[in-house]
Amino acid sequence: MVKIPIIEKFKKGDYIINRFAGDMAVYDKVDKKGYMHFKLYYGGMFGDVKDKDFTLIWRYQDNYELCNDEEKKQLDEIISEYKASPENYALSLFRH
Repeated sequence: MVKIPIIEKFKKGDYIINRFAGDMAVYDKVDKKGYMHFKLYYGGMFGDVKDKDFTLIWRYQDNYELCNDEEKKQLDEIISEYKASPENYALSLFRH
């Protein structure tokens, strides 16, 4: 079995976005098992914020790129609103 080296595309604290899905995150690290960790992850499809336990396999980083300044501002607003009212960002099929 050939072991593929894990290469991090982003640095700790980078604001990243998956423009296809609308997901945005503040990148933290890739662990030794190859999972990406985030300081905060915003799911664009349902408008939910996932906690620090949310991970993705490192190969998914190819679907992300760095946020531009406007996107960073947008994510900063989401972070502020989330800190003030986390219940508004919980995944729920019954949210209005």
